[in-house]
Amino acid sequence: MKKQVSPLGFLAVMSMFLISMGVTVTTPAMAIIAAQFPENNYALVSTLPTLFVVPASLVCGSILGKQLKYRICGIAGSVIFLFGGILPAFTTSWTVVLVGRAILGLGLGILSPLGNALVLGLYDGQKQAKYLGYGTLLMNAGGIVYQMLGGALAGISWQAVFYGHLFGAVGLIMAFFIPEPDVPQVEAVAEGPAKKEKMSPAVYVIAILFCVYNILNYPVMMNLSLMYEVKNAGGAAAAATSLSMFTVFGCIAGFMFGTVFSILKRFTISVGFFMCAVGAFLVYSGTTALVMTIGLCMVGFAFSLLMPAGLGLVGILTPPSTVAIGTSVVMALMNLGGFISTYWLQLVDKVMGNVLYNTILIEVIVFAALGLVFLVYNPYPKQKQ
Repeated sequence: MKKQVSPLGFLAVMSMFLISMGVTVTTPAMAIIAAQFPENNYALVSTLPTLFVVPASLVCGSILGKQLKYRICGIAGSVIFLFGGILPAFTTSWTVVLVGRAILGLGLGILSPLGNALVLGLYDGQKQAKYLGYGTLLMNAGGIVYQMLGGALAGISWQAVFYGHLFGAVGLIMAFFIPEPDVPQVEAVAEGPAKKEKMSPAVYVIAILFCVYNILNYPVMMNLSLMYEVKNAGGAAAAATSLSMFTVFGCIAGFMFGTVFSILKRFTISVGFFMCAVGAFLVYSGTTALVMTIGLCMVGFAFSLLMPAGLGLVGILTPPSTVAIGTSVVMALMNLGGFISTYWLQLVDKVMGNVLYNTILIEVIVFAALGLVFLVYNPYPKQKQ
């Protein structure tokens, strides 16, 4: 039986999801940042934090709930996030900007496993599935807030954009009210010490799937405005609208996840990958902004089914004492996929050429294949269906 969580504790848990997309503040301002540093690789402003998320997430997950309380982790991660986030606002040095983005990544790495690990540790059954969905909803909603702040502040100056990270103060305040899940007790073996529980290898498979997802989908999102221009589908303005709809439909899927999962059950992951494949194909083949936007809406909806479904599997397949590190591994590899995607683009360009279209075509094929795999293979233990 899980412990009772107060309404304030529930809001504190959900706030960890709300601030987790802080890296997206700079997305609407990449053009003015690139203009400020024309001789530097401006893409690092977006991708460097995802690299530093990986070690911070793994270290935090390995001690979360054991040597380190969830509340302390939330407070420390929020402080580091805020410091690194606003640091570039006080400099004109490219090096200091990158240092700030690296520190931001460390803060996000500490925070990224928190929300999901708390839901898995504090709730079970249908309530767990529903709250994982709500978490995905709030993650997308936070992304919208951050991008709106970044876009508004970009009209002031490139440095002002980084003040958008102050929205993360919500997480810092709410972190003081994070409830602590009960520490899982490991049964002692007769006439011997307690046996240490090991994380299920299945967690690595789930983590690799999310890594692959980001490697394949991240370049598509980054190059969307260029594709709209090539297809004469409205250019950057239409692409921005489509990206907003991607996030909105992610919010809708997050809100509906508990209901959708209760209907689809073991087929949720299969349906998610098939929907991603169809949506990506519409982006690939569509010649109008409407068709391509419908495709992006499908991809956004599908990802917000896959995310809570995959993290729910972590809670099912691995022992309770390893859920925190399991969640961290998933989040770490997912962020690593975003960083690797830059080199994936270069590889496709070198081997196949026409990188704008071929990356999406590969995405369609891989996601459709994964949909078929999970249509046949049931990852859920029978008693958990």
